[in-house]
Amino acid sequence: MTLEPFLLERIQSKWEHIVDINLTESGVLPLSIRELVPDENELTEMLRTPLGYSQTNGTMLLREAIADMYPGATAENILVTNGGAEANFLTIWNLLSESDRQNQVIMMQPNYNQINGITTAFGGVVRPYYLEMHHDKWVPDIESLKEQVSKETLVITICNPNNPTGTIIGSDYLQAVAEIAGDYGAWILSDEVYQGAEMNGVLTPSMFGQYEKAIVTNSLSKAYGLPGLRLGWIVTPEKDHAESLWSYSDYTTICPSIISDRLATIALQPEKRKELLARATTIVRASWSLMEGWLNDHDDIFDYVAPMAASICFPKHNLPLSSLELVERLRKEKSLLIAPGEYFGMEKHLRIGFGYSEEHLIGGLSIIDEMISNLI
Repeated sequence: MTLEPFLLERIQSKWEHIVDINLTESGVLPLSIRELVPDENELTEMLRTPLGYSQTNGTMLLREAIADMYPGATAENILVTNGGAEANFLTIWNLLSESDRQNQVIMMQPNYNQINGITTAFGGVVRPYYLEMHHDKWVPDIESLKEQVSKETLVITICNPNNPTGTIIGSDYLQAVAEIAGDYGAWILSDEVYQGAEMNGVLTPSMFGQYEKAIVTNSLSKAYGLPGLRLGWIVTPEKDHAESLWSYSDYTTICPSIISDRLATIALQPEKRKELLARATTIVRASWSLMEGWLNDHDDIFDYVAPMAASICFPKHNLPLSSLELVERLRKEKSLLIAPGEYFGMEKHLRIGFGYSEEHLIGGLSIIDEMISNLI
């Protein structure tokens, strides 16, 4: 096995805690434990939790809470993982390992490129299909998807809402993807980690249940503002498949943290979940208002499609250097970190996170202003 460097994670891991201002985060401002558990009695009870091993596939209470979000699912359809990253890793590893002949992953681009690296490391083949800008929207190029699929296709991936564009893939396009997958008996892997951070407050429908071979991955990291819990999950339509995935997790992290499992169970109770997702919508709306105003003030430099969900945007720039060069100069000269479009498969784009406090976001954008003034 040869792993390609995961460049986005490396730049974040290496620099995000060193620079003065970080604008690479794609989730909303994180909560504290006290904000999540404000009741003193409940918090005190939490502090009495013995720090032993948790149920390795997730406790029954947590899996039931997750299943309640997916009509037709039960706890037996769920595997709890250490973050959405492990959920994607286990799913791709499992599907490639259990397939007799199919080894092709058709991957939506631009995208968070973890699945790309995992697939090639396990000997699979990645073929892209693209989101394209049409009438101020990012939409899937269905014709390019049709050209990529073949009898070797094992899985078609979706990221909805999408990272890095923040777009929501419409139901007509999702149906088209499902029909194409069905023609070849392929799985669909739907990464829905940004579900719940919609600008309009309307939850993006899950792909689960819309196609008989749709697998969903999700986590508490983005919309819920709880990335430090490292708590994710897989929802698969086949209970036997959930058992198979569980056996693969025995060879990775074995189980989620017992503290994360308990706090996640609290976060996913219906009223608390509603509260957390309302918070996410409030944050992305307010922060996007600032971000949008800044982009409009620089309409001679940036072309953008407004995100429909998530606290990220993906503007295209016409500055006289590559995005990689711009990001490196901002880090070295201004102690500011943003993500280059090259790490998502698209040059001359930038992924800028805006789910921060007003002061933090304004401070970061003013630093980009300083750099821009030196370049034009």
